[in-house]
Amino acid sequence: MINNQLEKKIIFNACFKIYMSSMNLVLNRTSYCFLFFFATLLFVPAQEDNKDELVSGYIKVLTSLWETSNTKTFDTYIVDSTLTLKTEPFKVISDSGIYLQKELLLKQNHLQQRINKKDFGLKYTLNYQENFNSPVADPLEIVVFKRRAVTGFEWDILKSGFYESRTKNKILKLEAEALVKKQYTSNLNAFTAKNTEQIIRHFNEKKIDILNARKKLNDEQTVTVEKLWSIKHITKDDYLKAIQNTTDINAQYNLYRNYNEVQLPNRSNFDFDLPILDLDLAKLFQSANVTPVDTSALVPNSQIAKLKSSFINDISLSTYARYSYYDVYNAGSPNRSFLSLGMNLSVPLTFNQKEKREYYTIQGQIVNQKEEVVNHDIQINLLNYYYEYQYKLKQFKNLYHKRLVFLELLRTERVKNDLHDMEFNPNTALFILDDYWSNAIELLDLKQDMYKILLTLKTKLPNVSTTDYTKPLNLNNLNIAWSNPPFKAVYVWSDAFKNHSQTVINEYCKVNEFNPIILSYNTSKVYLQDVSEFISKNYTSNIHLMLGSNKLLNTGVIGYLDTLKSNVKLSFVKGIHLDLEPHTLKDFKENKEKAFENYIAIVKQAKKFANDNKLELSVSIPLSYPESVLEELNKTCNTIYLMAYENVDVDFIIKKSAEEKTILKTKCVLALRTKDFDNRTDMDQLFKKLGFEKTAYHDLDDLIKFDNTSINVKEEK
Repeated sequence: MINNQLEKKIIFNACFKIYMSSMNLVLNRTSYCFLFFFATLLFVPAQEDNKDELVSGYIKVLTSLWETSNTKTFDTYIVDSTLTLKTEPFKVISDSGIYLQKELLLKQNHLQQRINKKDFGLKYTLNYQENFNSPVADPLEIVVFKRRAVTGFEWDILKSGFYESRTKNKILKLEAEALVKKQYTSNLNAFTAKNTEQIIRHFNEKKIDILNARKKLNDEQTVTVEKLWSIKHITKDDYLKAIQNTTDINAQYNLYRNYNEVQLPNRSNFDFDLPILDLDLAKLFQSANVTPVDTSALVPNSQIAKLKSSFINDISLSTYARYSYYDVYNAGSPNRSFLSLGMNLSVPLTFNQKEKREYYTIQGQIVNQKEEVVNHDIQINLLNYYYEYQYKLKQFKNLYHKRLVFLELLRTERVKNDLHDMEFNPNTALFILDDYWSNAIELLDLKQDMYKILLTLKTKLPNVSTTDYTKPLNLNNLNIAWSNPPFKAVYVWSDAFKNHSQTVINEYCKVNEFNPIILSYNTSKVYLQDVSEFISKNYTSNIHLMLGSNKLLNTGVIGYLDTLKSNVKLSFVKGIHLDLEPHTLKDFKENKEKAFENYIAIVKQAKKFANDNKLELSVSIPLSYPESVLEELNKTCNTIYLMAYENVDVDFIIKKSAEEKTILKTKCVLALRTKDFDNRTDMDQLFKKLGFEKTAYHDLDDLIKFDNTSINVKEEK
């Protein structure tokens, strides 16, 4: 293989001269073979070298894109487990235009009722008649007169009178009640439309933020993916995946951005974030029973039709009182005057009440045909909405756990990258990151749907606060395995920070789900800075500070713990761990009893400090301490780690730890040391054989070396 470019050039020139010379000759098979051999020798390796350099450059670009993008999570857009719904998110506010229109109609109705109420059907009558040419005889009074005057009162009792006015008022009252409901329903409809728009826009803003990140990532990734595809260095699946992501992002942009860009008058925003809520069905039903609200805006057809079609409406009954005065024609006769009382009754002989009731019913239906038909069985409605909400919530939980899977995949990719693992593929890692962000948008879609259902419930129970039948949902407690990870501790000594970055240590602990982390503590300035920074970034983890200097057996731990308190923020840690070994002191065999007394005294000092600062206390001990010491430790400590070092025979450890397990019970943790094993697999297999529920690895630095060794072996193969 020719590697030097100058040598290649010289040989090429020589070959070219030979080729030109051969042009004047008849080229035989040997000449062709000669030329082909040297062309292959010179150019194919050169092309391969150039391609490798090109691919290497593209991979660096994708790796850089991964390193600058993979820390974005958008978790706060989805859920904040500490967030509570302290105020009602939906407020029913009357629409001024609708309110004015309905108020005028109500005022008109009430005025008409007042008019009818004062109408008793009583009338004053006056009649005067003058005869000019000839006398007129009154056939009823049998009197001939020149002029006549009749005055009096008439009272219509039924039709067109007292009773009909009261019937009209009954109808007007029913219409007024329906009008009030119409006004309330109209306000609810306007409220629903306005709040639906507010909900959609609120969640769209968050989706657009995530889409901006996805678009930026996709644009930069696709440029490199297309170049890699052009030289056939990636699969078609990866190429199509990038194109698919582009299409998905653009489609969502068109939906969310176009909606939010529309400028509407009187827009309002939520002044707080919206937590994930769970519905309490019992409280939901209780709220409906306490304050039922009939939002039906229908005019009561049957009652009005019954009133209008009543037979008595067609009966006319009136009474009267009259005073009559006659100026008679015969001058010799005296004028006549008299008082008269009477009654008029008129009853129709047609019986069409059935047809009239049907007529008025249809008339009412025509009025109501544009009104919303509401199911009055409120509990059935609420039950259906509850089911719909819980189904959405179930989908949300499933999708959230899928998100946790993506999170673990991302953590694995980070560790691969930090450890320079040959299996790390930045293009694959970026696709996982995009899926992770896309998952956040899907979760926001479901969260939006759930709040739209809550809005519907608010329209059914407008007088009840949403907070009365909801409670915040802490997603960290959805999965017992997730919220209560197995007890798998790891010792982290100072060498780990010397040999690895904090990022590697952090991600390694997360990927392996170590819980708790027993973190070595000392007062070295540089190391103390590393420890403080690590704790501040991982304060949500179960971190215990380990004191591992035997000097403390002589000085006590009180002063040392006070110094620790001033150097480290104790609210960020969960406990104190003592790794003190009195059994390693020179005079231990001669003064065992005194050494153990001193040890227990120091443990009790640490216990007081732990109690005062609301911390747990744990210790590491070998498999050789006497029963009395074990009993004291059981009383004082939260957890005791058994250091089963050197001899890793299964039967030996089971036999030696029998007494400890009997006394310490659930407080007992089995710790194995990496130095006693050839690889991580053997170590894990022994843990399984020994059957301890709580385990501990000593230590993290050697575990990482185990993994690095496994990777190198894999590469060599």
